[in-house]
Amino acid sequence: MRSYTDLPRPARLTIFIVVALFALSAIALLALRLTRSGSLPQTMVAGVDVGGLDSTELRRELREIETRLGADPLTIASEDDEASELSTTGSEMGYEIDAIETAEAVLERGRQGNPLAAFVDQLTATFGAITVEPIDGMADEAFVAWQEENAGALGTEPFAGGISFVGTKVEPQYPEPGMVLATDELSDKAVVATRLPGEDSIAVSTQTADPSTDDADVDAVVEQAESVVAGPITLTRSNGELTITPRELAKVLDVGLAEDKAALELRVKPKALQVAVGEAAAELETDPIDASFELSGASVNVVPSIEGFSFAPKKAAGQILKVAATRNRSAVLKGVTVPADFTTRDAKSLDITEQVSTFTTSHACCEARVTNIHVIADLVDGAVVQPGESFSLNDFVGPRTEAKGFIGAPAIRDGEFVEEIGGGISQFATTFFNAIYFGGYDLLEFQAHSYYISRYPMGREATISTPAPDLAFLNDSNAGIYIDTSYGDTSITVSFYGNTKGEIESVSGQPHNYEQPGRECRENASLGKKEVVVVDSGHTGFDIVVTRVFPGGAEEEFFTRYLSSPVIVERKKC
Repeated sequence: MRSYTDLPRPARLTIFIVVALFALSAIALLALRLTRSGSLPQTMVAGVDVGGLDSTELRRELREIETRLGADPLTIASEDDEASELSTTGSEMGYEIDAIETAEAVLERGRQGNPLAAFVDQLTATFGAITVEPIDGMADEAFVAWQEENAGALGTEPFAGGISFVGTKVEPQYPEPGMVLATDELSDKAVVATRLPGEDSIAVSTQTADPSTDDADVDAVVEQAESVVAGPITLTRSNGELTITPRELAKVLDVGLAEDKAALELRVKPKALQVAVGEAAAELETDPIDASFELSGASVNVVPSIEGFSFAPKKAAGQILKVAATRNRSAVLKGVTVPADFTTRDAKSLDITEQVSTFTTSHACCEARVTNIHVIADLVDGAVVQPGESFSLNDFVGPRTEAKGFIGAPAIRDGEFVEEIGGGISQFATTFFNAIYFGGYDLLEFQAHSYYISRYPMGREATISTPAPDLAFLNDSNAGIYIDTSYGDTSITVSFYGNTKGEIESVSGQPHNYEQPGRECRENASLGKKEVVVVDSGHTGFDIVVTRVFPGGAEEEFFTRYLSSPVIVERKKC
């Protein structure tokens, strides 16, 4: 073997030049690699210059390219019927660019393991442009979903089979093949078209698509349907029953592909069931009943709540095929239970165990005002006040109207005696006030009568009207309050039930600061010369303080000022 020195001079010169060029190329390649970070200059992806971008910037740009290309309009036609077209976009079909793989392919250019290829890329990027095809395609799940959504738009989907009814007679509908776009060709052409910027169109060939079912599958569901419509089905509740006739059953039956799409299954259409039997089913619906309280002597018992029932077509539809397969073709109707607003648990959690307070006031029998007292008592009876909740008598009862049963009766408004609908219910307000008072609850709003009325306790009474004055209190205990009202011809009683820790005492001070009534004369021409008629005997005004004493000794004072009213007489001439 000859050494380098044995070679002729021209040969040695040639080798030297080659080695030098290689060394210079390597140095140039190394220099370019060191000076060029990111992608090579003038690198094009889908017509977009991505040169000089680092990995993060490149991936971001590729995602923007994907969005722009995917938004371009794409028209798809069948090669067998080009007059029929479908407008869509690559994005709708599931077009996506693998930003990570494409970015790696871009950054690899000019940095290959083959130095010659890398050098060529570096030179090309210096004097021209490098094109890198995006690594792209259709996302499988999105592409399949698009095909299912547009099935039959450019062809005919295979018919899996079904049934129809003539009355209650079942007619089979056997499977038939369809003609659909060739899936792989559609995907490939759509990707190529989407990759090109701007609007584009493609034509795709069709192929025969066989159904996944056969005649035997249809015969099987026909036999099942015949069994279902062979007689009525009865779905029962405690308050009645729903009978679905064979003709109604025929209207609600349907056939569809099973979840695996390999077989047919008989189904019941909930919407059709609602149309067919909804009105009859509504007769079986019941409203929930709230829990309540029942008094037994001095104790309080919870009356449990009862859930309501609502017809649910989907649940009932799920029952029909199973019930039709049973011997007696009957079952309990399933539906939706409707919980009560105030449940048994809610009632028990209030810890209402005993009578906290009770108060009774008396009145004359048979006056118009007594009717109003009884009406408001009935409205308030059974009210429940939660711990921490306030109770306003005006808000709870609302306006006193004839529609509620109130009638006209005497009342005091702004210190004057008038007649109004609901008059006289201050008797109830006073009774209610004292139940609050002796229950130890926080009185939020109340007002005594302008004049003292002897049938009420001094300083412990209240008037009420709309919109004011009101009577309101706060349940500041840790237990609920159940309000019970009862009455006879000559008395009204209000009782509070809850959970108490002691009795309330009341200490009444002496009336003081008396103000004697004045005297007022009114002329009445019909009277005799010396005749005098006393219209109003007047009221003496005074102050009084009542003290509420709580268990443990805490006290609360209630001050009341009763006004005086004049003695009013009538004479022929004053």
